[in-house]
Amino acid sequence: MSKKVRWGVMGTAAIAAGCTIPGMIGAKDCELYAVAGRSIEKALSFKENFGFKKAYEGYEALLADPDVDAVYIPLPNSLHCEWVIKALSARKHVLCEKPLALNETEQRKMFKAARDNGVILMEAFAYLHSPFIEKLKDIIKSREIGTVDYIDTAFLTQGYSEDIRLHKELGGGGIYDVGCYCTSMILSLIDSPVSCVRADAELDSTGNDHMASALISFENGARASFNAGMILGTDTSDRYDRLFIHGSKGYIRSDAEYNGAGELALTVTVKNEQGDRISRTEKVTADSNYTLEIEHMNECILGNAVPHISEEFSVKNMRLIDRILDAVGYTEERTEFILANGVSIPAVGFGSYLSTQNGSRTIKDALDAGYRYIDTASFYNNEEEIGEVLQEYGLPREELFICSKVWHSDLGREKTRISFEESCRRLKTDYLDMFLIHWPKASPDDENWLEKVREAWAAMEELYEQGRVKAIGLSNFLPHHIRPMLETVRIRPMVDQLELHVGYMQEYTLAYLKKEGILPQAWSPLGRAKLLQDKNISAVAAKYGCSNARLLLAYLIRRGIPVIPKSSSLERMKENLNVCNIHISTDDMSYLSCLTERGWSGEHPDSV
Repeated sequence: MSKKVRWGVMGTAAIAAGCTIPGMIGAKDCELYAVAGRSIEKALSFKENFGFKKAYEGYEALLADPDVDAVYIPLPNSLHCEWVIKALSARKHVLCEKPLALNETEQRKMFKAARDNGVILMEAFAYLHSPFIEKLKDIIKSREIGTVDYIDTAFLTQGYSEDIRLHKELGGGGIYDVGCYCTSMILSLIDSPVSCVRADAELDSTGNDHMASALISFENGARASFNAGMILGTDTSDRYDRLFIHGSKGYIRSDAEYNGAGELALTVTVKNEQGDRISRTEKVTADSNYTLEIEHMNECILGNAVPHISEEFSVKNMRLIDRILDAVGYTEERTEFILANGVSIPAVGFGSYLSTQNGSRTIKDALDAGYRYIDTASFYNNEEEIGEVLQEYGLPREELFICSKVWHSDLGREKTRISFEESCRRLKTDYLDMFLIHWPKASPDDENWLEKVREAWAAMEELYEQGRVKAIGLSNFLPHHIRPMLETVRIRPMVDQLELHVGYMQEYTLAYLKKEGILPQAWSPLGRAKLLQDKNISAVAAKYGCSNARLLLAYLIRRGIPVIPKSSSLERMKENLNVCNIHISTDDMSYLSCLTERGWSGEHPDSV
């Protein structure tokens, strides 16, 4: 490669024309080499206006040019994964606009493609290259304001009523487009794992968020909040940015805009020995963040630096965005959910209870149908058959998600450990993706249930820390079981598997789990088949041209609840997997949520 990096720009978006391409023009070691548009007219216009050497109609033509070293991608968010992977596979280095992906799974695929092809992928958070951010970090590192315990920030814009960034199907909305700035700022300044996320949003008729707020808690005790949105008002294109960093000895305030350039100001306030507040204003002169970003990317490509926006940071930021989107209701098209520890759990799993009564064919059918999440338990007495089928089927272990549960008779530190090892032996695996305590009590008069649960949980924490299980959780635990348990745990439960379905939604428990950052998961999501012929549910299903089963599963996923239906029919198995394209209206969600009790199994954790 020559000393200069030959850049191709994939698309003619406004951010490319107004921000990144001018940044390229001012950057060292950068050559504006080629631009591609959906039409040759747009590409030629960019070529003439900015001085590119080549213009292409269509993105594939640009990727086929062997002289293009690196590609900048400013396409709609929904297209990032497809075109980033294509560019990486063509062995082009890639700078892609934020958010890099629509979810963590997409993002991990993209970084894997970069590693496989020996090229660099970096997310385009231009503002993180600014000396203003370095000044903030220096002040925090100096401990002048003490230990950071709270950060509040905002990024609110307006004037986008007809913009593509307000289309949900294109990955638009305030959280994706500007909320990602707020989350990345917070994660840049607080170095601790996220422990809990609470969020809410104003959604339009299509389910797209106009404005959103979030409260984030961290394991080190720090907290953060942000407001983000695309509809601050309707009269102009004004925006509102703020940053407040509170520490144990003082605080920092700034109204500098994200991606601001020129002279940027911040105010540092601390208390002196007499308790008086002493403030000073510092000013930072920042060149174009886009120029700094391109120059840094060039240094990485030329082998003189490593990406400032690392894979680890991008994944951590996307994981937080995923949790915020789940909290505000972006769940109807989810094929997976992200647990509090970052582990992804498929939205639809196969419930194996009673599935092997007539042999193991049902398990093979489930795999043939496309299930990769198998839910079992020692009590089901089918782990051995499942293990044999999985071994015979031959799927790579990392493509499977296997969950099992410890029965109440095996609760206790040593007994739980033995139960786990036996489940692994029968399932022919050396680890589980998820391990749950099946029921809190052995009987209604089990006075020692909490002691046994605490001992079992201690064993599960050890297994988790040893990497033998990726996620640990509960099954059939209600708030009055979880509260006393949380008083002594080192690692919080990540899942609570409950009987949940239309007609039995246990709303108080769901609200409690949301507050505690524990993902609810639905067993018996079809009400043990009692709801499949329900006339009220059938009337709603008819509106969407689907079966009762698909409607019921789609309802739960829209509520942010992964499901584990069971079926012995291959066709129904396939049908149950195909629920992400059913978009239930707000009125029908309300109607289904308000139906009177129906379909309940009669099993209650305190009386079974």
